[in-house]
Amino acid sequence: MEITGPLKIQVVENSEAADWELLVDFRDEFRQLELAEQGMQFRDYLQDLNLSLAQTELDAANRQGVLLVQQLVEQLLPYVEAGELALHETIAVQIAQSDAVNSLNDLINASSL
Repeated sequence: MEITGPLKIQVVENSEAADWELLVDFRDEFRQLELAEQGMQFRDYLQDLNLSLAQTELDAANRQGVLLVQQLVEQLLPYVEAGELALHETIAVQIAQSDAVNSLNDLINASSL
């Protein structure tokens, strides 16, 4: 499965705790767009994620990974559209270790989500 979007996502194990971090960066091409174009592209990315979730052939592990990214994108969308994020900075999201994180890690390593 391949979904190309404006984000670069890494899953990093936190050695100090039994959890993970998602490190989210915006791709250079996305950062260079005008604000209105960024909003449209980010909204399109969310729509692509939603379409991927609607696919019946998507296996359970990939579905969990896509769902995690979709939820993150939904939360970021209003801030991207308003230009309220520093797009050159990495967003770190600390999350508990779970099957969804493992699935996302597998999905990232297999595609360009």
